[in-house]
Amino acid sequence: MDKVLIKTKYDAKLFERFYYFNLFRKSASIYFFILAGALSIYLAIVNTQNPDATPMNTVIAWTFSAIILASLPAFTFGRIKATVRKTLKERGDTLEIIEITKPKIVRMIEGSKKIILGWEHFDSVYEYKDYIFMFIDRDRGLVFSKDSIVEGDIETFRKLAKNYLKPNKRGKIRYYMNFKEEAK
Repeated sequence: MDKVLIKTKYDAKLFERFYYFNLFRKSASIYFFILAGALSIYLAIVNTQNPDATPMNTVIAWTFSAIILASLPAFTFGRIKATVRKTLKERGDTLEIIEITKPKIVRMIEGSKKIILGWEHFDSVYEYKDYIFMFIDRDRGLVFSKDSIVEGDIETFRKLAKNYLKPNKRGKIRYYMNFKEEAK
């Protein structure tokens, strides 16, 4: 039976990459936020150049722009840092074991309940040179480095993912290799 066993500890840098990837590639909210900031600056400039604008209107327009631009890092990057810190504090040095087989994916964290998922729960897989992101939805998923595979290998993982990952509406499997594999 094809099986991949992964044993890993919480890697804050890897999870931070996962959340940034989600922020910029799987979420549109950051782009709407940036667009709102640009629009507020544009409106503040137009208001400033308007000879009929009162000084109070100009101050309000620029204050609104400053608030939007100042809150952008707090709502995006700050939220990611806070989530990673909170999870690191909760998980500490506990060992996470992920067992990937044809019918299911089992995730166990020391001192916590075992979670059993089917391949149908996963939306997409993104493979990089050193790590893998398995997305359940927009901001949840499994993250592990390839070095943490203790049983099986990356080829077995690819075979399982490509055969059992849920296809999208067009019938395509969302398995993306975001690096060039070296010739053997």
